Amino acid sequence: MWQTGWWRPPLAELVLQRDVRMRSAVDMPRAVMPVAAVALLAATVLFNPLLAWVNSHVAQMSGSIVSVMQGGIVISALLMGLFQPIVLAARWWVLAALLVMVVLLTSAIRAQFNPKILGDVLLIPAFILLGTALRTDLFRRSILVMQACILLVGIWELARPDQYGAFFNVVDYYVNTRGYDANAFWAGGSLFLSSERPGGRLLLNGFGFHRGSSLFLEPVSLGNWAVVATIFTAACWRELSHWCRTFMVASTFALLVICDGRLAMTVILLFCLYLPLCRYLPDRWSAVYLPIMLGLLWLGDALGLLMPNGDNFAGRLGIGLHALGTMDATALLGVNPEFARLDDAGWADFIQSQSVLIALGLWLTLSLTGFGTAPGDRMAKHGIMLFLILCLPISNSLLSIKTAALMWALYGFCFARGQTAANGIDTA
Repeated sequence: MWQTGWWRPPLAELVLQRDVRMRSAVDMPRAVMPVAAVALLAATVLFNPLLAWVNSHVAQMSGSIVSVMQGGIVISALLMGLFQPIVLAARWWVLAALLVMVVLLTSAIRAQFNPKILGDVLLIPAFILLGTALRTDLFRRSILVMQACILLVGIWELARPDQYGAFFNVVDYYVNTRGYDANAFWAGGSLFLSSERPGGRLLLNGFGFHRGSSLFLEPVSLGNWAVVATIFTAACWRELSHWCRTFMVASTFALLVICDGRLAMTVILLFCLYLPLCRYLPDRWSAVYLPIMLGLLWLGDALGLLMPNGDNFAGRLGIGLHALGTMDATALLGVNPEFARLDDAGWADFIQSQSVLIALGLWLTLSLTGFGTAPGDRMAKHGIMLFLILCLPISNSLLSIKTAALMWALYGFCFARGQTAANGIDTA
């Protein structure tokens, strides 16, 4: 065993050492992934206020800078699927590939390519893949921290709108990066144009408060965050301590008051009544929400209950139904080179940019993907699909990465949790 003054270990020991080194090299990225996933999730909320501050105090921002930042986040989230078990990641990589091919095809027919169209649709599989990399304790703590930060900034905004406006200068940021007309910000000051509602606030009207935006810079996304936070609370109720449950419920209510979101309040009240029942409903039953909604809208329109010009929930639904019903074949197939402005009809806006084929394919894929039988996972699946079908007819705000990222990450987290429980997958 002794040769030239050196001891050579047995062959078996060399092989064992090699295996340990190889396993360490494989396990290292997996150990880092949950932290990286949480960091990316936080970046989806923070990059817009950060760029707004830079735009206000350092250098003027542009739409291309925002697109590069968002594109980098989406691509990074997509790449996380490379480090996940194949049974968790395969279907979402296949979905991403199909979406890319369809977008490239429709872009070729239109003879124009808009990276934003591809980024908007790739956001869904990207953050589902990110969600499969999340670990329960770290995910739970990160949402609690983000919720607390959003609440504190929202309270500061309502208490000192002058300081908030000077710090972020939302008007200049949206004019420079989104192409908004400065004259469209009729509310005055440096806040977003919908910070004041013509008819006043629904909650705390008469106290002189505007509609808060917090880190999202505009009120609608803050309301969407409150809805997704409600779904998260229901999905993780059993894992949350009594203090955490109390904090999530109280802080979500406070965010509703801050943003004064009518849709958000309606959806959350519905969820308080309906989601507890969803723990007994198979998650794939969520597929029926789309035909039920279309049927109810058609019936409501036939009975004259939907007024496309009304500034209320029924009126906004009427606008969405009318926009969908007036689309021609080229718009439905996503090949019309001219896009109509459909901010108040999210599903029509999505279809004209992506095509009805992508819209239906995504709905069927997302609703029919199995989550297992755990009550929290079932509530998450039903909550996400129901929120989609309630929000998209009247707004395209749910397509924004600000809150869509958390929603799809929660989808991926619950999907992975259900698959792990059903198949005994090792995600460590």
